Amino acid sequence: MVACGACRGTQFAPFFQAREWTQSGRYLASAQSAISAEPIKLLTEYCRQCGLIRQVPGAEVRLDYTGISRDTAKQLPDYAHRVIASMAELGVGADDLVVEIGANDGTFLRAMREAGYKNLIGVEPSKDLAVRAAGSGFTIMNEYFGRSLASRMVSQYGAPRAIICRHTLEHVPDIQDMTEGMAALLAPQGVAFIEVPDTDWVISELFAHEIWDEHVTYFRSGSLVTLLQNSGLVPLRMERARFRDTRNLLAWSVRAPASADTPPALLDDITTAADLADFQARWDRFAANLRAAVAAAPRPLVAVGAAHIQLNFLNYTGLDGDVDMLVDDDPVKAGHYAPLAFAVPIRTTTQVLETVRAGTVLRTAFPYPGWEDRICSALAPYGVDSIKPYNFK
Repeated sequence: MVACGACRGTQFAPFFQAREWTQSGRYLASAQSAISAEPIKLLTEYCRQCGLIRQVPGAEVRLDYTGISRDTAKQLPDYAHRVIASMAELGVGADDLVVEIGANDGTFLRAMREAGYKNLIGVEPSKDLAVRAAGSGFTIMNEYFGRSLASRMVSQYGAPRAIICRHTLEHVPDIQDMTEGMAALLAPQGVAFIEVPDTDWVISELFAHEIWDEHVTYFRSGSLVTLLQNSGLVPLRMERARFRDTRNLLAWSVRAPASADTPPALLDDITTAADLADFQARWDRFAANLRAAVAAAPRPLVAVGAAHIQLNFLNYTGLDGDVDMLVDDDPVKAGHYAPLAFAVPIRTTTQVLETVRAGTVLRTAFPYPGWEDRICSALAPYGVDSIKPYNFK
């Protein structure tokens, strides 16, 4: 048994299992494009000791981020300015060295620079994204981050006063190597800011579509605090922040000697061990209810959105063979085909509004209800029905 990356425990229990037809982010050029004969299994488990959730070791869906070019420019939350302001509140000066781990295309580094920070370095394994970030004038280490790189960075650049790590920790297979690398890289009393999805939200809302192959680990507040403490970082503050239809954990820590005086508020998991144990059964009941509703609905079945959360949802509910069309205006997706149980065409909103005159819209654009409303309102006069999936929980 591979020990828990947060608490080093070895007692695990099944959390959630599902399947998908290909790894996230892949789209097909034509309806005749080959789809895997066997779906990929996504297997997760939770630590009975600290509640950390992870893909089952040895069965992880491994991704090579060096070749991924998906930027996160549109994913900057409205609370980003508060995160940047917190650096000054914690003593980080405009001339202090700040390192961002998982810099992507440089979006957050640019926001830091606009706020007056001058000494900024990024770490980004994607070759394309590293080039794009460097094009904005930043020094970028085009590598994966861990203890080894931390040692070399200290020798080359010195120890930073702050580290930013947003939506990166959940993607790495060795979380301990990453957080211990942060502690080794930071200057004494340096600040580490870490942002990850809040899995308490996923569990309480039954949002299994947020469980996906790119996330190896899923954190609740308690397991994140445990990981930080066992890595040489002392949590100072933790917040929960909403972003669209999700919620994130924001954690500020310092490199300092371990303390037994961690404020109780840092350990307040909202869900319980019983909630983790019951998650799969709750999802299965919901999926069965939704499939029954879809089976009785008029065709064609049009699902809104073709990003990973929509494909996850359709795969995990067993509707991957029922949907006839997807709607998405992203040029990377529109005009292509989604690899579900068969190659499903992806059409733009305009194309759908001009051609669909019967059937049912499945409202799966979860972060964008206004987009769903626009489509459903335009098609309702033609007798096109709609289904809100999570009404069947």
